Amino acid sequence: MHRTQILLEEEQYRRLKQASEETGRSIGAIVRAAVGEHLADGTVDSFLAALDESFGAWDEQDFDGRDWVDRARGGLDRPIGAMAWR
Repeated sequence: MHRTQILLEEEQYRRLKQASEETGRSIGAIVRAAVGEHLADGTVDSFLAALDESFGAWDEQDFDGRDWVDRARGGLDRPIGAMAWR
């Protein structure tokens, strides 16, 4: 890692400090994450790395995809699985 100094506007610093207090992460960690996102290369390799990192994220959900779609559809009275597509 390299150490650097930057000048922030008051509002930028206030928002970083607030985010730090809310998340428990250091200001430095938040800044590093923001710089990393800003400088993301957008290559296939970085996409695949992000995909690998997200693998299994749905495991923590207690419903399947169909349930999620039915919930997202809200006011419709029939579940999507019961609809006849013509």
